[in-house]
Amino acid sequence: MKRRIFIYFTLLLFIFTLGGCKTNKASLTQEEKIADFNYMYEVLKNNYPYFEVNKRLNGGLDWLSNKEDYVDEIKSTQNDEEFYNKLQEILADLNNGHTDMMDKAFYEYVKKAYNLQPKMNEAWLNQLNNTKAVERYGGMKSSSRLPVSSDSKTPDNVKTEIIDNGKAAYFSIKMLNGFNIESDMKIIKPFLKSISSTKALIIDIRGNSGGDSRYWSDNIVPMLINKTLSNKEYIAYRGGKFTEEFLKSRYGTGYEKLQLIENINKENLKNLPAEVMKDFKYYSISVTKIEPKDSIDYKGKIYLLVDGSVFSSSEAFAAFSKGTGFAVLVGEKTGGDGIGFDPAVCTLPNSGFVFRFTQEMGLTSDGSCNFESKTEPDIKVSAKKNADLNKDEAVQTVLKLIK
Repeated sequence: MKRRIFIYFTLLLFIFTLGGCKTNKASLTQEEKIADFNYMYEVLKNNYPYFEVNKRLNGGLDWLSNKEDYVDEIKSTQNDEEFYNKLQEILADLNNGHTDMMDKAFYEYVKKAYNLQPKMNEAWLNQLNNTKAVERYGGMKSSSRLPVSSDSKTPDNVKTEIIDNGKAAYFSIKMLNGFNIESDMKIIKPFLKSISSTKALIIDIRGNSGGDSRYWSDNIVPMLINKTLSNKEYIAYRGGKFTEEFLKSRYGTGYEKLQLIENINKENLKNLPAEVMKDFKYYSISVTKIEPKDSIDYKGKIYLLVDGSVFSSSEAFAAFSKGTGFAVLVGEKTGGDGIGFDPAVCTLPNSGFVFRFTQEMGLTSDGSCNFESKTEPDIKVSAKKNADLNKDEAVQTVLKLIK
């Protein structure tokens, strides 16, 4: 149950301003705005997994205890746009790239993606197609800077190159955009078939903040392996009613088919966060198994270049590579939050604004919270990218290793 399906771009990719959020309806009253925030607060209080992680990572920041301060800030907003931006600021205090407000462009992008497989995305579409949301986003202007073209593809997403006098192959991926898979594989697959004589393959996902895990799990990895690779992880759930609907949509079952959290003790997870036993109700075991397909039986060494922007489904790639030995990780610690599935989305009842949030805690094979611990590279070097690969420290580090 990795982040497999669609939308996992981190907050850093977007400018969440409304650019004018006028609709045909009157502006929200103060009471409506406070009621919307209270609704958001209760949904997160009962479903969001990272309150304690946020305290540990951000100087004891206690989001739940700040409720009255947040209400006071909302009371000071003068219009719908200020209210939206204030909600964005409030969610930013959770410091999670999957937890934020949706602007118009992202809202439309997400709807388009989930409508490709409506049955398995029913809970998401129910929220996105809520009458209030449709009215709100239909009247908004878009100022989001999505890194995609009008057909939802990321332009110039892949770069391939043979380097070091033919000793190594290199390719980079900007985004794991699901809309790019078919066109990008027309570049990547012939390239991979041509590199059998190289000593090393460098896959560069620095700056890649996610997309669709199938980009790598169904295409890149199967071509490069000659045996099945398997990685075991765990997913812990708060057990809130709101997020159960998303579980049912994706897997056809609710919490009744999951294991009770007290049973996780038998897994002997030495790094399990203390709050899992206190604040969570259920867990599941997630085994990602990838088999060879159209394999080139690559004999060289594979290196994966990573940095702090590697997040969500690109983080899932990094975690899988580290957990299975598929590739040697080179660069800097990743951004994490790559174990689990799509963030839940929620339409606020008065404004129709939609926010999303991570709905489960992904745990590595030793029980570490992936969002908190992230993934450490095997070889730590500066991950700063350079358009000139001859001056790129991470690339040059790999080339020295294969001399």
